[in-house]
Amino acid sequence: MAFRVTPEWMIDLSDDFESRVEDEKLIFWKPGITVVIAAFSIPEDIGKLELLNRIQEKMPDEPLETLVSTKGEIVGLGYSQVQNDLIEKTRLSLYTFTVSDTSCLQTAFYLDDPADLEWAKAIWKGILYLPESEDQTGQQTESI
Repeated sequence: MAFRVTPEWMIDLSDDFESRVEDEKLIFWKPGITVVIAAFSIPEDIGKLELLNRIQEKMPDEPLETLVSTKGEIVGLGYSQVQNDLIEKTRLSLYTFTVSDTSCLQTAFYLDDPADLEWAKAIWKGILYLPESEDQTGQQTESI
C-alpha cells in the first residue's frame, strides 16, 4: 500500500506494517524491520546536489555500501552499515536521502535479517515524488 508521507512524497510498504508518528518522524514496523521517515524542506539557497554533498561529508568513514540514485527530478544517496544498539543486538541499517528541488525525504531502514537489505533498497528506489500533490500512480493511498 502506498503511504503519503507528505503532500510530495509517497512510500510503498506492505499493509502488514504498523505505524505511528513520533517526534515529527513517521515510523513503520513489523517483526524484524523498522522504517523511520523524516521529511524536511531544503533552504532556498541550497540546491539538491549541494545538499547531497553535505550529507556525504557527514557519512561514516567506512560504510558497508554507498548508493547513488537519480530518477527524473529527484536524486538520492544512501549507505548501509552494521548497527549495534543498547541491548547489544546487531542489526543492519540502510540510511537514505531522496531529494527534490524543494524537500528531502530521509529514510532509515533497520533490519534484523541482512537478507532484507535488497527489499529495503527496492523500497527506497520506489519512493515516489509527486510535486503539487499529484497522485499519478493510480494506487490506493493512505495518509498518516
